[in-house]
Amino acid sequence: MTAAHYRPRRRRGLAGLFGSIDDFMSWLLYGHETWLVALLKGVPLFIYVYFLLTYVPNYAYYLSTQYLLKFSDDVGFLVAQGVGIGNFVVLVILVLWTQAARGRSGFAWSLVRILNFLQLLGVLLLLIPMLLFNLGGGTFVPNPGQNPFPLQAFALGAIGAGLGAATLVYLWFEYRRVSGREAAEAAAENAAYLPG
Repeated sequence: MTAAHYRPRRRRGLAGLFGSIDDFMSWLLYGHETWLVALLKGVPLFIYVYFLLTYVPNYAYYLSTQYLLKFSDDVGFLVAQGVGIGNFVVLVILVLWTQAARGRSGFAWSLVRILNFLQLLGVLLLLIPMLLFNLGGGTFVPNPGQNPFPLQAFALGAIGAGLGAATLVYLWFEYRRVSGREAAEAAAENAAYLPG
């Protein structure tokens, strides 16, 4: 007698890590979610879009007019607009390839989900702490006589990094809980259809 379903072999090492990230991101991007999971996905996504469309063009403007190239304000404005439009195109491509990867398997589709995971990791552990560091008065381009690294800036950045790590841990445990429950339901349904 044969089993009614195929049991995949255990993945170990690097393949196991990538497989786990792929499964986690499939659940996070396309699975059922609670309001808390939706919030923990939505806030970093909003901050990522906000950063790409506002901060990065602003950085490009100041780099091209004051710090590196010393162009006029008009040229800096055109540079900032070009960077902003390029970032918008990048966001559209991210949306399209993420939606195209829904329900598909294979190396390229797994790579898309792994890249999405790396973006989430970067937002939660680097981008949000950096923005909080900025909010606390920290800067990487100080004015003369300014303390670029005040204590409150480091404290806010550390709090942001800790909350980002806690978010990832919570999402992982929620994924394990939901996928375990769905696997038990599928096994029970499968057992009901097995003969004898």
